[in-house]
Amino acid sequence: MVDIALIKSNSIVYDSRVRKIARSLGKKYSLVTLGWNRDATTVKDTRNDYQELRLFNLKAPIGKATLVAYLPAFWIWILFRLVICRPEVVHACDLDTMLPSFVYKVLFRKKLVFDIFDRYAMANIPQKFARLYSFVNLVEELFSKKVDALIIVAENILGTFRRRPKQYFIIRNCPDLHIVDSIKSKNSMLTLVYTGNVVRYRGLERITEAIKNIEGVDLVFAGRVIDKEFFDQILETPNVKYMGHLLPVDALDLEARSDVMMILYDFNIPIHQVANPNKTFEAMMFGLPVITNLTPELIHETNCGILVDYNDINQIRSAIISLRDDTELRNRLGNNGRKAFEQKYSWRIMEKELYKVYGGLLRK
Repeated sequence: MVDIALIKSNSIVYDSRVRKIARSLGKKYSLVTLGWNRDATTVKDTRNDYQELRLFNLKAPIGKATLVAYLPAFWIWILFRLVICRPEVVHACDLDTMLPSFVYKVLFRKKLVFDIFDRYAMANIPQKFARLYSFVNLVEELFSKKVDALIIVAENILGTFRRRPKQYFIIRNCPDLHIVDSIKSKNSMLTLVYTGNVVRYRGLERITEAIKNIEGVDLVFAGRVIDKEFFDQILETPNVKYMGHLLPVDALDLEARSDVMMILYDFNIPIHQVANPNKTFEAMMFGLPVITNLTPELIHETNCGILVDYNDINQIRSAIISLRDDTELRNRLGNNGRKAFEQKYSWRIMEKELYKVYGGLLRK
């Protein structure tokens, strides 16, 4: 038996939030982490984040509707693993891990934590399928009422519920303090950085359009290529370099060597309307100013970046030029972010909130 089973359906290796949760819980409790290796690739590096890691090695599509056909096999595997290790608490991340976790809770009278990284319907189901969209939302909200603890990443997620949950914990997706030996280049180029899935509507098309014909600006980006045609188009832009699909720790190193973090989401995608990207907090940690259209309250509170309109290329271009030409502005915004990180938005602070959750579930 173990204290906790942590479950996530996507890549355990590349999901930084799962790794942080596993690392924190592993300090105080016995822990097994269960995940789905959808790429069916050899896992070479987990950087000692996991006490025990078990992977479901069935190759499956990523970002496609056909994934639903593979879920029953994953659920059966999860339930089988839970019965074997008999955890006192299951920490289920997102809706697609909840069914076997809830069955285990009921059958063995154990505790269940529901950690909502993203609202599942908003992230995965086009709104044109209105009935399915509403049904999945309803199921997710029903589960949220039946668990022993509900975790969300930010307050604005609550606005997506038909009925606001009465009890919940907010644990933001803040980074753990990351020390980098690399020294930033002393050349005069301004380096913009993007790390995340390479797909349309995440700002890359806006950034590359904005930096055309701007001197002294480079863009480096890294992440899983979801849309190959779009990826090829991006690489046609001068002064753009792709660094590969990096492990989280290597993506952090890339960010630390850059000058400005770019975080732009198209609000026509429903899930983007409530996005709380961890990249904002990573920029704070490294003292990087951000150019973004997200979390305006946070940007105003910390004064760590420049807010722009996703659809206004001239506004994005102007923000880039301002940070290229005004080193004092760049340093001031970056220092403001770093101060906010140290005082309020580091994983060290979030870890304490996580322990509060488990303090009421496991008496140790």
